Amino acid sequence: MYCMKRLAAFLSVILFFSFSSCKKNSGANTNGNTNTDSSNPAYDLVMGSLTVIPFDTADVTALVPLGNLNPPGHVFPTDHMYFYCFTNKASLDIKSPGNLHIVQLVRTHYNIGAVGDHYDYTIMLGSDNSFMYWYHVSNLSQRLFAAVNNFNSVTCDSVYSTGGNTYQQCRATVSLSATAGEVLGFAIATNGLAGMDLGVTVKNIGANPLDYFNAASRAMLEPKLGRFDGKVKRTVAPIYGEFLLDIAGAAKGNWFKNSTQKGVEDNDIALVNDNITPAQLAFSIGNSVPGLSSNVYYFDTQNTGLVNRDFKDLTADGNTYCYSLGYANPGFIGSTPFPGISLLVKLENANSLSVEKRNCDCTCTPYVFTSNKSAYIR
Repeated sequence: MYCMKRLAAFLSVILFFSFSSCKKNSGANTNGNTNTDSSNPAYDLVMGSLTVIPFDTADVTALVPLGNLNPPGHVFPTDHMYFYCFTNKASLDIKSPGNLHIVQLVRTHYNIGAVGDHYDYTIMLGSDNSFMYWYHVSNLSQRLFAAVNNFNSVTCDSVYSTGGNTYQQCRATVSLSATAGEVLGFAIATNGLAGMDLGVTVKNIGANPLDYFNAASRAMLEPKLGRFDGKVKRTVAPIYGEFLLDIAGAAKGNWFKNSTQKGVEDNDIALVNDNITPAQLAFSIGNSVPGLSSNVYYFDTQNTGLVNRDFKDLTADGNTYCYSLGYANPGFIGSTPFPGISLLVKLENANSLSVEKRNCDCTCTPYVFTSNKSAYIR
């Protein structure tokens, strides 16, 4: 979901709004396999082994690289990719990329009893040590639904909220073999758009999903890497994107409003690179900067002085820096300029950042914080 810096937010909400990482539980054998332990090393993902692209390549408009920003739900750069398929088909088959083991199926209920009430599904393939996951699968195959008895009598988490929406996930631990090319689910097209999220986790850390496809599959997928509409490609290495952008001792990276434990990101902030054009720096802001709406804000970087400095150059040097928020959503028709707005930013120490929005640009001095200052930790 390049969830796309607002231009197609209505499509993103319908199809691709991501939720927090799935937790797996060990469970019983459901298909006769002799080994039911999802930590079995035989189920680990193997680099270069996957031979089938989940969607037919001709249907894929874009594969959005790692590091996408879509606050407030995704304030931090995402550790997964997004398939965008603009299509005239009613739905698209989602195929197993190889001979893999399915360890968990998840049903997510959105906006329970409210506008936008609907379900979608997650498929997790691999092992506890390394697994590939697909979020926002519109429907599962009949075989997968049957394996979990249509999610009757499964464990459901508590309802939670992020990005202005509510969610509840119900999880079923399974032990199912999937063969390369088998249709495991479907992406229903809404307003001509279908897709899903694609990620890989290895030892609890996100990884590049393309590393697990063979050379032929990568050769077909890598040209798709770029903006959701396929019109702007990522050309800067690594072309698959990045999401671990923190620099110790500098302001660049992810900052938490409260706890540094991974969870909902609505009140956090990130000072990072754009994932399509990395030379472009961005503030990804949730709901915790008074007077400033959640969005991705860009600026023209300067190499010297106290205005619009590169985040990597902003250190705990005692200075307060100013950023003129000139525009949001660069590259799209209707991008909104923000004249007369600036942010004050100061790295108090290696693990403390202060931010405040002002109703004047960076020619307005001195750069002094008020009681509206927001404090973040790392």
